[in-house]
Amino acid sequence: MARPKKPVKPRAPSGPLAERRQPEYVDGHARDRGHRPLGPIRERAVSDASPGAARCRVCDAALAPEGDRCPQCGAAARAEACPHCGGVTGASAHPELRFACDACGGPRVPVADDRVERSGREVPLLQKARAAASARSVWRAAGVAASALLGFELFLFAVLLLVLGASVGLFTAGLLTMAPVGAFALWALRRAKSRSRDIAPALDAAWVSVASDVARQAEGPLTAGGLASTLRIAESQAEELLALLEVNDVVRGAVSPAGEFGYAPKLRVGAARGEDQGEAGAESVAHALAAEEEAFAAEPLTQRTAHVDPAKR
Repeated sequence: MARPKKPVKPRAPSGPLAERRQPEYVDGHARDRGHRPLGPIRERAVSDASPGAARCRVCDAALAPEGDRCPQCGAAARAEACPHCGGVTGASAHPELRFACDACGGPRVPVADDRVERSGREVPLLQKARAAASARSVWRAAGVAASALLGFELFLFAVLLLVLGASVGLFTAGLLTMAPVGAFALWALRRAKSRSRDIAPALDAAWVSVASDVARQAEGPLTAGGLASTLRIAESQAEELLALLEVNDVVRGAVSPAGEFGYAPKLRVGAARGEDQGEAGAESVAHALAAEEEAFAAEPLTQRTAHVDPAKR
């Protein structure tokens, strides 16, 4: 009688295979086959090789001090949370939206200074601009499709006219089929043009809101060069934004101790009284300023807008 075979226990892999399948973890860091640190688990390599040296968050290459992109992989040097998709990505120059998210393509206003805290009042304006751009794309596609259908109907009508000859019934049928399609094509293209006009005012209001945040948090008089470097725009465009803020009583002209002309946040009597009244008064003043800023952002900027073109950088 044959003896039953003993079950064979699987042996743990040894040698290079075990080292490959079972990476070592030292202080939360994984090591590859060559025992080279790969960085923290689920984190990207963003450490600096030397103090003060900026490194790419993707490929760990050295970044230029004034560069917006990594020279090796092309990733954005600074990444912020997108107000549309929530992804932490960079923003690239866009011919119409000025700056767009690298992930979802939504309009964004980049800020190159980590010390600036956004108020968030630009988010609904950016969402409004994106909604207008999306609606324009839909209406434009509908208009193009209707125009193509109208062209096919005209071709079919011409063929039937050559084959059957002219008749009242043929002309009536052609009119009843082509007129609605042509009218819809014209209406869709006009709707697309109308939605296109809503993009620029919303973007202008969003840029003014972010520029207001930068001006309110500036340590000294804000110059056009400082605002241009913070918002990644040309100095001439920064001057337009500062002039627009001055017109809307957000900032006022000021001279620094070094004799340099700039702009400082405009003082309000209500704010000074709020400081004397203590914490409760300061909170009420903050709510009043927030309401004022929201009203300014909601105001249509048809005449007093500053167009920011990233191509002029």
